[in-house]
Amino acid sequence: MKICLVHPAFDIYFTHEGPIGLAYLQAVLRKAKHETEVIDNNILNLPNAEVAERCGNSGIVAISMTTPTFGNVKELCEKIMELGDNRPKIVLGGAHPTIAPKECLDFADFVVVGEGEETIIELVDALGNGAKESALKRIRGLGFSLGGKKTVNEKREFNRELGRLPFPDWAGFPIEKYGSALRVSGRSLPVTTSRGCPYGCVYCFKGLFGRIFRARPPKNVADEIEYLRDEFGIREFQIADDAFAADRERAKEICRELIRRKIKIPWSMPNGIRAGSLDAELVILMKKAGLEYVGIGVESGSQKLLDRIGKQQTLDEVRGAVRLLKSNKIETVGFFMFGLPGETKETMEQTVKFAKELDLDYCSISMTTPYPGTRLYDEIKAGGGRLLTKTPEELFSLGSSCKFIMPGMAKKGEIEERYRKARTELLLRPRSILQALKKPKRLISGAKVAYKWLLKT
Repeated sequence: MKICLVHPAFDIYFTHEGPIGLAYLQAVLRKAKHETEVIDNNILNLPNAEVAERCGNSGIVAISMTTPTFGNVKELCEKIMELGDNRPKIVLGGAHPTIAPKECLDFADFVVVGEGEETIIELVDALGNGAKESALKRIRGLGFSLGGKKTVNEKREFNRELGRLPFPDWAGFPIEKYGSALRVSGRSLPVTTSRGCPYGCVYCFKGLFGRIFRARPPKNVADEIEYLRDEFGIREFQIADDAFAADRERAKEICRELIRRKIKIPWSMPNGIRAGSLDAELVILMKKAGLEYVGIGVESGSQKLLDRIGKQQTLDEVRGAVRLLKSNKIETVGFFMFGLPGETKETMEQTVKFAKELDLDYCSISMTTPYPGTRLYDEIKAGGGRLLTKTPEELFSLGSSCKFIMPGMAKKGEIEERYRKARTELLLRPRSILQALKKPKRLISGAKVAYKWLLKT
C-alpha cells in the first residue's frame, strides 16, 4: 500500500527542523515493504488543495499534528475528503490527536495516540485486509470512526526497546532546507537518543512519550550518526532529546563512542539540557565529541517560581552549569519564560537580573504557553484562572501577548510590558552581538529570522 506522509505548513515557525517522527514512520513502513511519499509542506508551503491533490493516489495519508496546527490540518483533511469516495484514508498522529482523539475524529478516519511506529504498521495491515471493526478494535493506541461512531482503543505501552527501531529514513525529505538561525549548514538533521522525561515541569506535555526515561544504547546512537553522514551527507546534527543526560553515564558513553570513532561532525542541543545533569567530565566529553551549542532551560530567576512550576532545579545549579559550559567554550543559550503561574513584578525583575548575571551567549525569551494536556492547562482551569486566547493558533502565537492569568499574578499589561523590555535588554547585549559578528553566515541567517519575528510581534 502507498502511504503519503505529510508535515503540515505552519507559518509561525521561524525555524525548519526535520520532522523526525515522520522519518521514523517512513522507516518502519518501508521495512514492511510499503511504498511511501513525503510532503513537507512546512517547506513547500503549498495550498492545502494542492497537497490534497498530490495525496490522491495514495491509500493512506498520515499527517503529523500539533495543537498549533489544528486549523490548518483540519482544512487539509476537509480538502482530502472532497476528493470523493476513492479518497485516501486519513490518519492523524502527534501531540494533539494524543490529547484529543475524539475531537480529531470529526475530520479524520483514524488517529494514533502516543508513539506511532507499531500502531501504523498494524493499521496498514488491517486496512489491507478490509478494515473489519473487530480487527481495528484490537490495535492498541488507535482511534477510529465507523458509521458515525467514534472508538478510542486502550493505550499502547511505550516502547522500551528503542534500539530495535530502524533509523529514521530521510529519503524524499528536503534536507538541504532544514536549519535555523543558530545553524548554517545546509545538511543538518535531528537525532533522538532517548524518549520520555522524568521531570515534572507544569508546562510540558508528557502524553506523547511519557515520564519514563527510555534510552538507546550508545553504540546504536553512533551507528545512526554514521548512517546519516554516509547516506544523507549531513555536516551537522542536533540531539533533540527532552532529557539527554537523565542517565549521565550513558550520555558520557555516547560522547566517548563518537570520539573513539572519530566522528568529527559538529552538533548542538537546541532543545536544551538540564543544568543539574551536567558535571565537569560530561561537559569536557561533549566538547571533545563536537558539541558547539547548547540550550539551558533557566525559565526564571526566582527560586520560588522554579519550585512552583516543578522545575526541580536551583539557581546555583544553573550558575554552575553555565560556568562549566563557558570554560569549555561551548556556546550557550538560556531559555527564559515570562508569565509563569505566580509571576509578579518582583519575579520578572529577578529573571532579568539573573539573566544579565549569567552573561550567556544568547537569550531566548518566550511567553508561557499553557498547552492542552499539560498540568498548567488543568491548573488554570481548576484554580480560578482564565485563558486569554481563543484558538490553538493564538495559543502558540510568538507575539508578546500574555496567554493566561491566574490569581496572585501581575496584571496582563504589566507582564506584557516587562516582557517586551526584557527582550530588548537581553537580546541586544554586547556579548550576543559580538558572538553573532564572529560568525557572519550565522548573523545573516539570524537577521532573517529576527526580521520575520519582529513582523509577527
